[in-house]
Amino acid sequence: MNIAHHAAFMRKKSQVSHQFSRAATSYDEAATIQQQALDVLIERLKQSRGEQQIPDIQGEWLDIGCGTGKAFDPLSNAGASKITGLDLSQGMLKVAALRANSNVSLVQADADELPVADHSLDGILSCLMLQWSQNTHHTLKEWARTLKAGGTMAIATLLPGTHDELALAWAKVDDHTHVNRFDSPGLLTSAFDEANLTIRKLHQTTLTERYSSLPELLRSLKAIGATNVNPGRQKGLMTRSTLRQLEQHYPRDKQGRLPLSYEVCWIIASGPENNTAETVSRPSSTTRIFSFADEQHK
Repeated sequence: MNIAHHAAFMRKKSQVSHQFSRAATSYDEAATIQQQALDVLIERLKQSRGEQQIPDIQGEWLDIGCGTGKAFDPLSNAGASKITGLDLSQGMLKVAALRANSNVSLVQADADELPVADHSLDGILSCLMLQWSQNTHHTLKEWARTLKAGGTMAIATLLPGTHDELALAWAKVDDHTHVNRFDSPGLLTSAFDEANLTIRKLHQTTLTERYSSLPELLRSLKAIGATNVNPGRQKGLMTRSTLRQLEQHYPRDKQGRLPLSYEVCWIIASGPENNTAETVSRPSSTTRIFSFADEQHK
C-alpha cells in the first residue's frame, strides 16, 4: 500500500477506543464470532507446541487488544505464568479487571507503542485486533521488538471478504464507505516478513453469523464495537427510508435469514532468532490499570 493510499484510510484511534468502550458491557453476549476465533487461536497455539520450532507455552505473555479478558484463563491454563492484558479502551479494561487474577496485570496503551521492554516477552497473543491497525507493517515490527529470541506470536485477524454482504448491499444504496477495510493476505504476510517474523502455521476460513432482521444485525455490530470507523463514512443516524432500501438489497439464505461473514486468518509465528540486544525500557504515556473491581466496592 503506498503512503498516499494508506493516508486516505487513516482511522482515528480515539474513535476506535470510544466505540469499544461503549460496547464493553454488551460485548461478551454479542461476540459469538469473536469467541469462536479465540477458541480456534488457543487450540492452534496449543497444538503447535514443540512443532516447527514453537516452544512450550510458558513465562510472560502479552494479550494485545485483550478486550474483556476472555483469553486470560485459557492462556494461563495452557502454561503462561504471567499475563499482561493491553487495550486502548478503558471501558474494555474495566470489564477485563473482573476476570484478572493475581497472575494478570492490565495496561491501557496503544498497540503501536507498547510500554514493554525490548526482548522481554515469551509470547504475544492477539485475537481480532490487528485489523484495526493503521499500518500493519509498523505494528508488527513494534510487536516483534518485544519478543525474546524465538518467542511465539499467535494472531487471529480479519481479511477482505469480511462483511461483504453488508458492503454489497450498501453499494446499491449510496456511494459512502460503510464497511471497514482489511489487509490482503499478501500484504499481511509481507508485513510478517518485514518484521522478521517467521510464519509457522497459517489457516484461513469463513465464519458466518445469521440474523432474522437487518436491525438485529446492525445492533449486533454496535454491541461488539465493530461499527464503521473509516474516513468517507456517512455520518448521522440512518433514516427509515435508507434502512428499508438496505434491507431490500441485503442477501438472504434459504431460511430467509441475513448472513454476515467474517474471513478469519489464524497465524502462529516465531520471533526473530537474533533478538539478543541489550534490554531497554520504552518511554510511554501508558495508564496502568490496577483493579477496577476494587474501585467499584469503595
